[in-house]
Amino acid sequence: LHMGGGHAPAEWSYDAGGLRGWSYYIRAFNLLREQPSMEIGWGQWSKPGGHSEDILEVCGLHPGGFVCDPCEACESTGTCSDPVTGDPAPISGGCQDPIREDPTLANCGHPTDYEVTESCAFWECGEDSKGGVRGSIEGGMGYWMYTLETPHVKWMLPGATNANYEVFGGTFLNDRPQPCTVLGGAVRVSNRLLVPNDFVTFAGGDDTDGFFGYMLTKSPLGKRSATDAANYWTIVIDAANFAGPVMYTAAWFWDSRINWHPKSISWSDPRVNIGYVAQGFEGSIGAFTARQGGSQYWRTTRWSMPRDRFGPSSSPNTSTLFTGHSQFATDWAVDALEPMLSGTGPVGERTHTFVQQRSAESRTRPDCNAPPEGEGGMSVWDDQEDSEVTWSGFGIGSAYDQTKSEAAHCASTLSLDPSNAALSCDQRRCEAAAFLQGGLGNSDPPVVISADAVPPEVKAQFDEAAFQPTKMNEGTFLGPPAETEQACFDKPASDTMYCTFTASKAWIGWRWYRFVDQPELYMVFESLPDDGTRQAARDYMQARIERLHRQQEADSTGGWFSPPQGDAALPAEKVSIDPALLLTPPTGFEYGYVPIAVYQKPRVKPAECDVEVNAVGPRPVPHPDGYWDDCTSPSGIENPNCHRPDGGYDVETCSANAESRAPFNYPGRIYGYWPGGSQDDRVPYDVPTRDKLLTPRPPSTSSPPPPSASPSPQPPSPPPSSTSPPPPSPPPATWPSPLTKPPRPPAPPPLPPTQMVCNDDSSTCPHLDDAECDDGGEGSIYSICPYGSDCSDCGSRVAPPPPLASIPPPLPSPSPPSPPAAQRHWVECGRKNKCSENARWADPSEEHEVRCCSDTRIDGWKKRGSNCPWTESDDGMGGCHHEETLSEAEEVCADAGARLCSKQELKSDCTKGTGCGHDRDLIWTSNAMP
Repeated sequence: LHMGGGHAPAEWSYDAGGLRGWSYYIRAFNLLREQPSMEIGWGQWSKPGGHSEDILEVCGLHPGGFVCDPCEACESTGTCSDPVTGDPAPISGGCQDPIREDPTLANCGHPTDYEVTESCAFWECGEDSKGGVRGSIEGGMGYWMYTLETPHVKWMLPGATNANYEVFGGTFLNDRPQPCTVLGGAVRVSNRLLVPNDFVTFAGGDDTDGFFGYMLTKSPLGKRSATDAANYWTIVIDAANFAGPVMYTAAWFWDSRINWHPKSISWSDPRVNIGYVAQGFEGSIGAFTARQGGSQYWRTTRWSMPRDRFGPSSSPNTSTLFTGHSQFATDWAVDALEPMLSGTGPVGERTHTFVQQRSAESRTRPDCNAPPEGEGGMSVWDDQEDSEVTWSGFGIGSAYDQTKSEAAHCASTLSLDPSNAALSCDQRRCEAAAFLQGGLGNSDPPVVISADAVPPEVKAQFDEAAFQPTKMNEGTFLGPPAETEQACFDKPASDTMYCTFTASKAWIGWRWYRFVDQPELYMVFESLPDDGTRQAARDYMQARIERLHRQQEADSTGGWFSPPQGDAALPAEKVSIDPALLLTPPTGFEYGYVPIAVYQKPRVKPAECDVEVNAVGPRPVPHPDGYWDDCTSPSGIENPNCHRPDGGYDVETCSANAESRAPFNYPGRIYGYWPGGSQDDRVPYDVPTRDKLLTPRPPSTSSPPPPSASPSPQPPSPPPSSTSPPPPSPPPATWPSPLTKPPRPPAPPPLPPTQMVCNDDSSTCPHLDDAECDDGGEGSIYSICPYGSDCSDCGSRVAPPPPLASIPPPLPSPSPPSPPAAQRHWVECGRKNKCSENARWADPSEEHEVRCCSDTRIDGWKKRGSNCPWTESDDGMGGCHHEETLSEAEEVCADAGARLCSKQELKSDCTKGTGCGHDRDLIWTSNAMP
């Protein structure tokens, strides 16, 4: 049965200028009091707008992503006619030639030739509006059957969509394998909150109830350079035990789904703001039904509404769902965060107190929309063939009061009538009657009834029936990453897997990643040219997120906003996030690292777990054998929801792509928003097609890794000059081949504990405690004091590592000149015992794979142990290098500021797992034949 609540119109449109951000407080509570069996939720969605239509010069939709049914375009209009001649085009029964039979799709299937695609006139591309700028960021509280089953409410982090669902964008590990190319919608920011792949759970169990602050705003967290003006829509939250930014949507996420043309405009364009905001409460609840004596009877899932407990706009007989709305018409967050992220400007403006002040000064209250007369409350209805049967007599109505609503910055408040026989109330909640009658016509009107009014025979059947778990998701695709996802997850800062179990009895495993190495940023950097632009962006972004984390620690908060009416005026306390998800970064990972979930399954602990964190209380008991295959209830009723997606992809040729006669060629060539400032010379990037992402990986033979010590922090490289013009447009960038990599190898033995240096000494550093770091280390403004001698401003420093030992001294970097042509060099396997051919001496003209080593740290490279140098296979090397001669291999490493690795370093597995599939290849070494 369908269910709806609250009151309309809970929506706001902004035509002129739009919004740069908005926030509100939503109630997190357990609506359902027994096993959920249908999807229902309450939350928000935001769409782009506030811009002039004149900014759209080309179609705002990607022509390659329209339809995948060759007949759909014709059938939607009932006719097919040539858009140029107007001649009718007959539709044959088979629809095997969509270009001939559907000429409206002419010129729409050229994903790498935008000059041809400009003539695509299909659907809204042929209209004056050109389809507009599309997108949606949605989310809220509720129950979703495709997620891991739980009786308690969860928070769906925004699921970003595009073109009103014509193209759907996934984030996280999902309900099926995803190509790396779709990621970018959930760039993790916090180093204190673990974001599950299966949404966020709360503390409180059956009694979960409280308000949860949500903000969507532009911020500068995703800037790739000082001149990058793209939109980075950021999710910020305010709960009882956590406050601050959680994630943002990368510009790549929108661009990869829209920007088929150098002049394309997606939601990443700074001229496009928020043009529409809406809230809703809708979905369905489970029900059993039976007929007897000319009437139809229903037994629904038990549900209840929470009672407000305090606050000037509430009473025990009200239930507030949404409150505390604020809108932001200026780029307040961009201005307020920049001093902190850049480390420039007055010290007092680099704090969260300053951010909170700017937030409070910039917010305004939206117009509080009154519901139509007689509307509001909670209702349940059944869609029948020619009518709709609605039950609304639950003793729950609208409590809208204009004055109170405006004082609370627009509140959606329901009234509760404890005297109504259909409500059963205690101090915390009012539960609605679960029995209904009616639906067979005028002689059987819809009424809410008590259990005693149900005929005994029907009541006995209802008592035997029980709502069953949906069993739709056992976590198969919530980790470990699949083949198509592995490349994005292949660079954790440590192989150590941490794990915990949540209040919903799901085990989660995660690893720590440097901010710029996290999966959601993989495509952000791959789409930038590897001519120094990519590395400069990595350095710039990493330095800024480290400053954010340091300031959060110094301020003991990351909060950006608060209820506009004040915490004390909320109708209930703030809700607490599940404590299992609140983290303290390990030593060495305090700044610039984020936790990324790589495993989540109900009741099953990951076998690779090395360290348990926050695992309090009895361990969840695994389900019995056969649990996921048993789809029949004890009373013999077949569970209609008991099925799981196979996770496969249909290999198809979309009709909009039929001119190319190739599967999966959407999106093709993309022109992303350029971070260099000017958009006149966007650098194109050819997105790999899905058929090229399904290369199988070798079977995993690795054992669970032991804990690995953290690397030492590294000072960031300086940001690119803000006055430099953007580089000329090079040929399209391409995906490194192969995409997928071997399984992650086991980590080396742990390093000794990190040693710190802190010696405030005014005799050597006369500038102590002046709010400017002067010791030349990471984040320093000056280098006028000895390293570690300005702790009052710089904090404790990581002591320099001890000298390498036990491995013969490596050759200096860069590598020496190439040996004479006749001198052979040793080629060694990329990983011990993994190659099918033996290591040997090789002629310098032979072609082998390349891995490089450096005796000094290079950002993003791996150091496998105290006796190993820093190593890499692609990052900073212009991608993967296959079949190179000796001289070519030496040049590759030299250009990266490194050298060829020694035979001993390769035999010691110093380079294993650094990518490109080279663990099973013979690698050039620096060892020459005597």
